[in-house]
Amino acid sequence: MFDKDTYLKHIIDNEVVFKMRRLLDHIQSSLKNHSIIETDFFDPYERRIAESILNRFQDISYKFDGGLEESERKCIVIYPEYISEQEIPSVVAYLRVEGILDNLSHKDYLGAVLGLGITRDKIGDILLYDDFTLIIVKKEIKDYIMMNFEKAGNQNIRISEIKGDELQYPELSFIEVSKFVSSLRLDVYLSAAYNISRSESRALIKSENVKVNWGKTSKADYTLEAGDVISVRGKGRTVLHEIGAISKKGRLNLKIRKLV
Repeated sequence: MFDKDTYLKHIIDNEVVFKMRRLLDHIQSSLKNHSIIETDFFDPYERRIAESILNRFQDISYKFDGGLEESERKCIVIYPEYISEQEIPSVVAYLRVEGILDNLSHKDYLGAVLGLGITRDKIGDILLYDDFTLIIVKKEIKDYIMMNFEKAGNQNIRISEIKGDELQYPELSFIEVSKFVSSLRLDVYLSAAYNISRSESRALIKSENVKVNWGKTSKADYTLEAGDVISVRGKGRTVLHEIGAISKKGRLNLKIRKLV
């Protein structure tokens, strides 16, 4: 037994605290029973925190499994340190969705799967290819999805399980825009990137509807850097792709990519 609060006291986000407490339960169980235990999917921010906790335990090892090397969302498999990583089976399944998919978005697929009563933590990356869509899920729910997933948006779909051995991560689709801003403050960026007022930007930040690099922030004056990923609940995700030269009026030229 160990004091879980010792590992959690530096975490502010209550949702992340809950998830890390469950991680500690898994660690404790693996240590006690010498067992292999898998988590649900973690985003990159959650994995960074999880690693800082996992690395403090000497008698366990762990690996990430998101289906593809570049996957954004990945499960963590915890196992005794004397077991070889090669002995650990994958915990995810690859579901191929086919049909008339031209007008369907990531949001349509996610909404359809969540509509089956499945929680977000059980679903990994949803990847849109030219002629099919790939949904990566925990193996434990793949049969249920295959039996019940019949529509996405207003389109009938066909679903099958495939192997992921030869899959390549697809190119992400985005629209790039150029915006001049007065500073790299988060509220200033949101106003430019999402075409909203500064007051609306601040309200979104204050209500914890904004994440930077997958972590919540409540600071309107947070300073962004090139490469930062910014998401706003209900408004989608953008990337601060490039910070250009300063104009004669002292404004920064940003190249912003809106993921579609």
